[in-house]
Amino acid sequence: MKKLFAFFALVAMISSVSCQKANTGKKGGKDKTEEETAVNITIDGKFDDWAAIADKAISAKTNPESQWDAVSEIRVYANADFVYYYVKFNKEALNEQFSNNEELPIRLCINTDGEFTSGYENYFLESYDFIIEGPLGNGEGGFGQYDGTLHQRIDGSWQELLPPNNNLVAGQGAGNEYEILLAREVFNNAIKGATQVNQPIGDIFHTGIRFYCDGWAEWSNMPNAAISEDNENGWGHLLEIKTDK
Repeated sequence: MKKLFAFFALVAMISSVSCQKANTGKKGGKDKTEEETAVNITIDGKFDDWAAIADKAISAKTNPESQWDAVSEIRVYANADFVYYYVKFNKEALNEQFSNNEELPIRLCINTDGEFTSGYENYFLESYDFIIEGPLGNGEGGFGQYDGTLHQRIDGSWQELLPPNNNLVAGQGAGNEYEILLAREVFNNAIKGATQVNQPIGDIFHTGIRFYCDGWAEWSNMPNAAISEDNENGWGHLLEIKTDK
C-alpha cells in the first residue's frame, strides 16, 4: 500500500509541474503554452505519448552481435524536471521470465559529472557513479510499479543514499513495453551530501540500464555492442543525454 501511495504521489507531482508551466498569456504573438510548456510523459503503461518526442529521445537498439537479446530497444528523454526511460523487451524472452514469476530487477546507471575514470567500471565502456535498483516485475507473472533504491559507488562498494518510497522513480508497463520516470529534484537533493561525486543531473549526463533475472543473473545490458577482440563482453557506450529546455 505504501508503494502504491508513493506512486500516486509522484504522479500528482508530475501533474503539478505540468500545470505550473501551462500559461495562456501571449508572448510575441504566440501562445506561451505552445512555446514554454515542457513535454511530459504520462507514466500509465500506454506509450503513444512517446511519439511526441520521437525526434528528441535518444535511443539504442540491441546489437545482433552482442551476447544479449532480451531487450530490443531503450529510449531516454530528459526535460528540466524529469528523466524518462522507455524499454521494449523481446516478447518471447519476457514471457519466459514471467512464466517463472521473475521480478526482473534493473539498475538505472547514471554518470552526472562526465568524468569516466572513477566510479564503477563494468558493463559499459564508461564508468558511472550512481544506480537506482528495483524490480519491474510483480513476482506474479506480470509487470509491477517500479520503485528503486538510490546507491552511490564509494570505496569499491555500492552504498545506499535513498531508500524506496521517496518519490524518486515511478514506472508501469504493458505487453512487452515499460516506461519509467526519474524525478531530478529528488535525485539531486539526495546526492547533495554524497562524500564523493555530488554533482547533480545537469544539462548533459550519461546513462544506461542493466537487466537481471533468475536471482540477479545478467539478462541484458543496454546499450550493448558487438563482441570483438577489443570488446570481448560486448559492452556499449552510455547514452549521452542533453536536457530538453
